[in-house]
Amino acid sequence: MPIDIVAAVVRRDGELLLVEAQSPLDPEPVWTLPAGKVEGGETLVAALGRELAEETGLSLIAEPSKAFEVEVTAEDDGAGAQRWVAVTFEVGAAGELRPADPDGLILSACWVPVEEALARLAGVQWYECEPLRRYLSGAALPGARYRYRVGRTASGFVRGPLEQVATDRT
Repeated sequence: MPIDIVAAVVRRDGELLLVEAQSPLDPEPVWTLPAGKVEGGETLVAALGRELAEETGLSLIAEPSKAFEVEVTAEDDGAGAQRWVAVTFEVGAAGELRPADPDGLILSACWVPVEEALARLAGVQWYECEPLRRYLSGAALPGARYRYRVGRTASGFVRGPLEQVATDRT
């Protein structure tokens, strides 16, 4: 059974909201979209609102719209495969940036020019930022679906090729 993850695309004046996070698997902090796992009994939108509030201090101010979906299959040293479905939403948000992550993984949140944000995201070994790039540029229709595989090696993560599944213009 897949693990559902939600992520938020929050834009303001040509900038994208990113959070700086460090999980136990990250040797150094990484920049990501605000995101997290859907808890038992939560809807995707409820989880999105909770994660956005925890990681950034912002509140949803309108019904989010589905930007894209990515299915990730992770294989780890012969232990079998685990599957995630990450649904990224475009959201309107208001408030002050004040991360209050109960898990202690979020170090900061800030607004970053879109091209710089994409460059930061491209540097994250386990994150495939091409769906976000395609969405932001208008090359992909809202709701586009993708999938890829990721493996963990002694030197880090290795991403397989991105496969377009549906709803893409090119």
